[in-house]
Amino acid sequence: MEIEDKEHTMDARATERHFWFGRWLSQEALEHELGTLEAHIADTLVQPFPLEALLAAAQQVADSLAQGSELYQRLAALAAHTNEPEEVAQLLQGAAQALQRDALLARLRAELGATHPASIERRYPARQFEAWLPVGCLVHVMPSNVFLVAALGLIEGLLAGNLNIVKLSARDSSFAAVFAEALCEADASGQLRNYIAVLRFPSSESATLEALFSHADTLSAWGGESAIAAIRRMAPQGVRVVTWGHKLSFGYLAADILADETTRSQALKAFSADVCRLDQQACSSPQTLFLECAPEALHAYADELAAHLAAISPTIPGQTPETAEQAEITTVTQVAKAEEALGLTRVIEDPEGRWRIYVDTRPGLRPSPLFRSIWVKRVDRGQLVKMLRPMRAWLQTCGLACGLGSLAELTRALFATGVTRVVRPGEMTDSYVGAPHDGVYALQQFTRRVTLDAPESAHDTGSLSQLETTAPGAPPLVPIMTKQGFLEAAAPVGIPELIFRSGGSSGVTVFSTFTWADYHAQMQTAAHGLLAAGFDPQQDYAMNLFMAGNMYGSFISFWTILEKMGARVVPMAMVTDFAMIASTIAQLKVNTLIGSPSHLIALFEQEGQRLNGVVEKVFYGGEALTRAQRRRLQETFGVRTVKSVAYGSNDAGPIGYQCAHCTGGEHHLFESIQDMEIVALEEDAPVPSGETGRILLTTSASLRSHPSIVRYEIGDTGRWLEGPCACGRQDRRFELQGRSSDLFKAGGPFFNARRFSDILDSKLEYSGLSQLHVLEEGNNIILELWIHEGSGLSEDVVAQSIRRHYPEVEFCCTVSTTFHFRVKTVADVAFVRVAASGKLKPVCDHRIH
Repeated sequence: MEIEDKEHTMDARATERHFWFGRWLSQEALEHELGTLEAHIADTLVQPFPLEALLAAAQQVADSLAQGSELYQRLAALAAHTNEPEEVAQLLQGAAQALQRDALLARLRAELGATHPASIERRYPARQFEAWLPVGCLVHVMPSNVFLVAALGLIEGLLAGNLNIVKLSARDSSFAAVFAEALCEADASGQLRNYIAVLRFPSSESATLEALFSHADTLSAWGGESAIAAIRRMAPQGVRVVTWGHKLSFGYLAADILADETTRSQALKAFSADVCRLDQQACSSPQTLFLECAPEALHAYADELAAHLAAISPTIPGQTPETAEQAEITTVTQVAKAEEALGLTRVIEDPEGRWRIYVDTRPGLRPSPLFRSIWVKRVDRGQLVKMLRPMRAWLQTCGLACGLGSLAELTRALFATGVTRVVRPGEMTDSYVGAPHDGVYALQQFTRRVTLDAPESAHDTGSLSQLETTAPGAPPLVPIMTKQGFLEAAAPVGIPELIFRSGGSSGVTVFSTFTWADYHAQMQTAAHGLLAAGFDPQQDYAMNLFMAGNMYGSFISFWTILEKMGARVVPMAMVTDFAMIASTIAQLKVNTLIGSPSHLIALFEQEGQRLNGVVEKVFYGGEALTRAQRRRLQETFGVRTVKSVAYGSNDAGPIGYQCAHCTGGEHHLFESIQDMEIVALEEDAPVPSGETGRILLTTSASLRSHPSIVRYEIGDTGRWLEGPCACGRQDRRFELQGRSSDLFKAGGPFFNARRFSDILDSKLEYSGLSQLHVLEEGNNIILELWIHEGSGLSEDVVAQSIRRHYPEVEFCCTVSTTFHFRVKTVADVAFVRVAASGKLKPVCDHRIH
């Protein structure tokens, strides 16, 4: 059946010229389908665009093109109808690079400012929301015989989130349609096909063209002036026409470069390469080379250029001009030769006809007949703007060779003429990911900036995506990634842009790398979580008390988060001069503290009276806060809001956030960043909702390019919470229940450190710090629970309560002659903390293994 389907598809390509949203159509069928197009557009555009599906499918097609697959062979054969094999190979290689996931994400960030620009997000610190949304139905009118422009234009339209209809000339091959089909076949979600159609019919079929244009929200038109003018005439009223017409480019050699033999030779050699590359078929190829020189020096410099052209031209493969193109070269050359008698021109030709230089003593920019033909002219810098501004609508690139002293003046003058790109000689046809095209960002031409001023009920909502239901994907069919697996995956590739070090509760050092783009995208999402928890960037004044330095991530992360929210911040860090902290809070009227529980509790225990009535909100992270500690902050010290600042880690990034209805360890999942599984403690199988298991994370590849985090066992335990949250958010809820490392052995069964703190909290209402120590004294195992000496609780009372409410401890004390449990009161400074993070270490094992 699969073979029959494939054969049917190949027959369809041969007999049906239109690729219509996942299927092939004949011309007759197209006329019928155009009548139902509006309903399809409406049904499609109301859905969120499947960006992740596009990125994955584009990467798969890119891999196929790079590997020389069946798809590569098919596309290359179609492109070879109008192009030389060498050029086809080069352009397909370029297409493979342009389709890389990282390249597409870089374009989104450069042109639209975000990884997910269509996400309707808060414009901090204000209440309004903004987003880049698609224009809707984008119709591309493509030039003939430029096979790659249609394919890459389609990708641009999809990146912007549009429903795309690509109109090709009837003379074109089915290259773009086959490319579109391959993209749809690579889409595992099956959604991309709803956004893609590629049609081939002559523009003389005006009725079909008008029917197509009637559905367009924007027309993207390529071609010459007459073609663009015809499209404008046919465009319905109110439909925007984005034009990509022919452009002129030139080189410019300043006097300071010409004066030095070495720099002059380097510049002329580089311009020679620009002339030869692509045989000047690119809009960015130079057609005139301007020299800031005396009239008598012009010919000598032209001779130097000829010597470089003679050396470089044979090293760069070229194409043979067609008859009409050769005729134009011959005509221009003969006219220039005729003008030699008037002292106006001079022609320098390659004996084999591979290149030619037209030296012209008259001012002004002239288009050349291409195919390695270049005009060489003098220029007066003072007359540059007046000379070129009349041609400003057609100017694009200037290859500029000048010294630093001339750079600012010449650059400003060139941009004043209408030039949109000033580049180095030898790199005129090169570009970079995210570069503007003809002075604009293409993706901004295909989108619209929308705004939302939401009702007051959305005051704590940072992104509307939190309110939209998204079905969780099936778990990837790969083994669980362990901590060791993460260490191996996180090995730096090249030079990392940002490295964090995790000390964690386990104390094991882990280095975690981020790109700046991924880091900032994740911090933007984390900001929405802090808003949900109750932080108001317009009213609150925050003090960041997290640990700074040692490559630890919490302080710098919340520096970025608060900066993105436009909040007022005091960057105090985890200093232990509590009196100074309290004095600063009182003096500046700081109402919000952000930090780790152990440090925050110590601050309030020492300076609580000074903070009472000043600090209204406390956001904690990195450690658990007990119910007794929360009650003490609220009832004794007057703190109104006590919430988790976020659940996250240096290695995995932001994971969960709290809303006004979350308490204790309850969190919403950052579904735009993470997918979460909870599997059984003893086996790798999903647990039923409500049961405790190990947390596994898969991070969105568009928000974490390296390392790839798939089914990573983060080291925490939790359970899913059923039912909708009263806050209205659709992000799934879970309850964080502790660290896997909270489990430890001490001469008998496993103990859980969290159980000890829960008993202290619920049975004794203890709100201070606690820590477990496992020691060896001869043949005896000692389990020692440390509590704060100022708690007012006696060691014996605490020990009896633990034994009464923790059966395993009582069992070991009763049955084992070598196990002993005791409680010890200590000063705050005695508690052992992890050096990198300042977190309290829950279990300290002093045994020698």
